[in-house]
Amino acid sequence: MPKRALITSGGGAKGAFTVGALNALAKMGINSYDIISGTSTGALLAALSVLGKFEDLQTIYLSVDNDDILKKQNIADNILNSRPFVYDTDPLLKMINHHITEEIFEQIMASPTILCLTAISLQTGKITVFSTKDIPSTALYSVSLITSKQHLVDALLASSSQAGFLKPVSIETRNDQGVAVLEQFVDGGNRDVIPSRVVTDHEPDEIYVLSNNPSILFPGQEDYSRTSVINVILRAISIFIQDVRENDLAVLDEYKERTGAKIFRIEPREDLDPAHPTGLNFNTTAMALWMGMGRSKANQVVPIADRPLRPF
Repeated sequence: MPKRALITSGGGAKGAFTVGALNALAKMGINSYDIISGTSTGALLAALSVLGKFEDLQTIYLSVDNDDILKKQNIADNILNSRPFVYDTDPLLKMINHHITEEIFEQIMASPTILCLTAISLQTGKITVFSTKDIPSTALYSVSLITSKQHLVDALLASSSQAGFLKPVSIETRNDQGVAVLEQFVDGGNRDVIPSRVVTDHEPDEIYVLSNNPSILFPGQEDYSRTSVINVILRAISIFIQDVRENDLAVLDEYKERTGAKIFRIEPREDLDPAHPTGLNFNTTAMALWMGMGRSKANQVVPIADRPLRPF
């Protein structure tokens, strides 16, 4: 059997596209993976994908709205009181705890699938991979072995916490000397929108890359000298995210050229939500549409010959 990997990217609410693709792949018989790497919203998808809970993910994304994920704060109060975030993540934490029960945690840890969740340490600036298996660190990322349900929950929350928008998450790790240190972590998408490196290091034969954004950056508005500061900031975020995405895709391109591995890139043709590059817009109607687009794109990208369950 070929060694199979899954990568689930960041994208907030646009993760609905990935959910649609996951369900389409499952219907093809592609429903288990040797290693799964996820960041941001993709981290939440990755955790439940270890157990093949693709229909559960569909139910979640068809029922949540902004209030289920975020709690807006008074920005002025937060600045004055040293709270470095716009939204409180208590609703998101509550949702994670609802779905990651002790039983689910034990099942994830017992699975042969390697689950890797990426986040960025604000102290070191490096990628940290929170993993369910003891895998080696490299020069490009540190590895923190998940040892408890709370550790997994913290890693999921950290990977999803967009810097400046959401609250950084404090997690105890060990430095290069093996000494316990407390670090604050934010969204892995700051350096790893499509978390590819930990996957290619495990040399899979097939990689299913589920990205919630197109591979190219679409043009912005014509004149940014006469617009709101928010529009300029959001455009800058889009450009930054695109640069990170291109670096991640280059890793996959190099790996394919070097090994001949099959890489299936399932991504939308256009930006799903140009007004919200951070993906912090949980609109159930839009997410249902994006889910359908993900299903359709998966069926287009994966040839019948590569599907374990082929139609008669």
